Amino acid sequence: MRELLFFILFANAFLACTDKEATLRGRLAALDKEFGGAAVTDTSKAQEFIVTAEQLASIVEKSDTNQSVELLLKAAGLAKTVGSFDKSLALYKTVTERFSQHPQASTAFFMVGFVYANDLRELEKGKAAYELFLEKYPNDPMAESARGEIRNLGRPADEIIKDFMQNNPDSTLVN
Repeated sequence: MRELLFFILFANAFLACTDKEATLRGRLAALDKEFGGAAVTDTSKAQEFIVTAEQLASIVEKSDTNQSVELLLKAAGLAKTVGSFDKSLALYKTVTERFSQHPQASTAFFMVGFVYANDLRELEKGKAAYELFLEKYPNDPMAESARGEIRNLGRPADEIIKDFMQNNPDSTLVN
């Protein structure tokens, strides 16, 4: 009798998780269309997408790590787009902490530095994050960008462009 009760409880818990996962997937698909794409015309829908993606990422974390990371990165990028920089940082940091061995962890590490330096203007935290990125991923395709970000921390964009044009006279910024 005890085994039967255990089986029934386990089956109910499994079905509840499966139903919730399906519900969240459906809601995410709808929200993805409703918030307006890259331009984000509806920030409340974007915020709901972020929360829903985080919930689904938590549910699928053990069964589908790639999807969990993908959801967290998409939610983090969307949070950054709508100006929720603290939420964006929290989501990127979730990836760096929970999924540090995942191939996309380097992206999250880089973005922590980027958000600190460019969005929050917390230059020392940005520098520290970029340095950590370079320590962990010295040969990553984004490593040169991180080095450039460190070199240019706090400099106005027009000054960076001027220096670039002086050092690369044959380059154009517009094709």
